[in-house]
Amino acid sequence: MSLNVIHGGDLDEISRIYGIKKEEIYNFGGNVNPLGLPESVKAAISGNADAPTNYPDVSYVALREAIGDYTGIDPKHIMVGNGSTELISMCIRSICPQKAVIVSPAYSEYLKEIELTGGSAELFPLKEQDEFMLNISELKKVLTPDIDMLVICNPNNPTGTYVTCDEIREILIHCKSRNIKLMIDETYVEFSDISKKVSAMPLIEEFDNLFIIRGTSKFFACPGLRLGYGACSNKDIIDYINTHKDPWSVNIFAELSGTVMFRDKAFINKTRSLINTEREKIFRELFNIDCVHVYDTQSNFFLLRLKREDITSTDVFNKLIQNKILIRDCADFPYLDNHFIRFCILDEKSNDLLLENLKEILHV
Repeated sequence: MSLNVIHGGDLDEISRIYGIKKEEIYNFGGNVNPLGLPESVKAAISGNADAPTNYPDVSYVALREAIGDYTGIDPKHIMVGNGSTELISMCIRSICPQKAVIVSPAYSEYLKEIELTGGSAELFPLKEQDEFMLNISELKKVLTPDIDMLVICNPNNPTGTYVTCDEIREILIHCKSRNIKLMIDETYVEFSDISKKVSAMPLIEEFDNLFIIRGTSKFFACPGLRLGYGACSNKDIIDYINTHKDPWSVNIFAELSGTVMFRDKAFINKTRSLINTEREKIFRELFNIDCVHVYDTQSNFFLLRLKREDITSTDVFNKLIQNKILIRDCADFPYLDNHFIRFCILDEKSNDLLLENLKEILHV
């Protein structure tokens, strides 16, 4: 298996290849909240050990109300699923696009699901000359009437770059005039600075051609629970998803956890404070290193371009893993190459360790 295609969270594979105990690895590749699972969720699970003796609520009323309170969206416009991946699949199936546009580089699942429905997709590149920020005027040129779906990850993975809510409104108006549905994956939006107004959630009621998908794996540090949710005001899409997905695709522990995690304001605020503080610090440190280029990010990770031709992303990956530090080699992403690496924000001590090792490798 090629190392640069190992999933960021596949510590088992890394552990086997390098002979490092999984718990000893500094995982800068998984993009998961360094605070770990909220204590409120741990208490809810441990205090309800007998919960699996019952079925979840098939309508997930309490869970959708909790998500509604968290997002400010009417619960009738909220759907839940077995992780964000199920909802990505269901949204695409409900639209059944014949020709889609995917802002790229991006999660490979978008293209896979579009092709499984019999459609095709054109990749619209985020360009390095634009600092990987979305060029909206150029995007509009490819959103012609023969396109029926647009897919955007915001903030984007792996670049961390973002589109504001006002910019999304501009895109939606253009799409609406051409009968194009917009699916936005907001997996990382909760890590963004609220003042930047990145999330498109405020537009759900205004536009029925908008579908927003989020997960809980990253922000709430619970990938094993498989809890995702979507927001949309298009009745046809909502009805399709609710009638075609498995009725109990969200298990009882995920349902129970969701009813408490979205209301855990202490955990939410602590996460945002940590990520905002460390993001600003890391950006300053990287900006001052001449042999790398760092891109503006509103996620919990950074994309870095190595400006030295004699050091590749694989070189950096291999040297860091020797010190039990795992990052993401981005050589296999579309439009990137073997001079790009990505790493997420962990706790202050771990972040400092990574920066120290990077500087040593780059001889700074």
